[in-house]
Amino acid sequence: MLSARRLPPCDCGLYFRVPKRADYPGLGVAPTVVARRVQFSAMDFQIFLHVDGLTDVGRRRLNNEDAWWAGRLGGAHFFMESGAAPLHLTGGGTPVLLLVSDGVGGANAGEVASQMAVNLISDELRRGTGAMQDLPAVCRAIDAALYTANAAIAAKAIEPGFGGMGATLSLLCFVGGGAACWGQVGDSRIYLCREGKLRQISRDHSLVGRMRQQGEITEAEARLHPLRNQIDQSLGDPTNTFQPEVGVEEVRPGDVCLVCSDGLSDGLWDREIEQILAAVDRPAAVRPAVRRLVAGANQASGRDNITAVIALVEAPASAGAAPAGGRLRA
Repeated sequence: MLSARRLPPCDCGLYFRVPKRADYPGLGVAPTVVARRVQFSAMDFQIFLHVDGLTDVGRRRLNNEDAWWAGRLGGAHFFMESGAAPLHLTGGGTPVLLLVSDGVGGANAGEVASQMAVNLISDELRRGTGAMQDLPAVCRAIDAALYTANAAIAAKAIEPGFGGMGATLSLLCFVGGGAACWGQVGDSRIYLCREGKLRQISRDHSLVGRMRQQGEITEAEARLHPLRNQIDQSLGDPTNTFQPEVGVEEVRPGDVCLVCSDGLSDGLWDREIEQILAAVDRPAAVRPAVRRLVAGANQASGRDNITAVIALVEAPASAGAAPAGGRLRA
């Protein structure tokens, strides 16, 4: 398990820490932990979220191998369906979780893997909510859940008919106190849009993703790269050492967070995602934005399954008024 030590206070930027291998007996290499250098207050869970999601099979696939889950841990949730209306969630003493998984392996195998991923991880985190008393504890819980899902999917993948099965996984867990913890395996993505500016929180686990993140290639070049579809991390993959990333991100009222599969990020340019999320300035704008994202990616590409889950952050006391640093409207 991760050492339960506080994140060091600092003013800006990122830091990276690889936990000691001894912290993970029997698991080989420990994951990288990534966190915003921000001094967080105690977790008081005083946060209000407007959440909606949508998935689509796309225009060329027969099966939808994407899966998603959203809701308050220990409370109401929905899975693979939009529901009659977006969720309006307060922390209520327990974190709020968003999950998106993209199956690897084709046909039924990929669909099984993604559903296993969201079910196992959401169940693991729901069972562990009592121990989530601070940010290190939440990071430990997310990390442990990722390892549990990886082991279960790897075991399933050796059964007849499931060879090569795996799944990517991106999750965002809002824990109050101005913080959200995230976990990442593969090339599904987590974005944050603040005051109209988009930033990718997660890092793609692929050669092409690392080249783009390091400024070696542009977004346009990444889309045309011959290795763009190859990833080096997925749940259940026996060919690579499992090294998920877990991190902490500051969140503020007015922020719009997006968790999505690569079918969306491959279909839409970052500037298009930014334009859609920048227009989400009130709860009533959440569902139209989800639909615009999925429809836009489908129209532009549609080669893959497409999934988007959006959360608009609001402070309960700011309902009906524009909060500091935000643009919310009633």
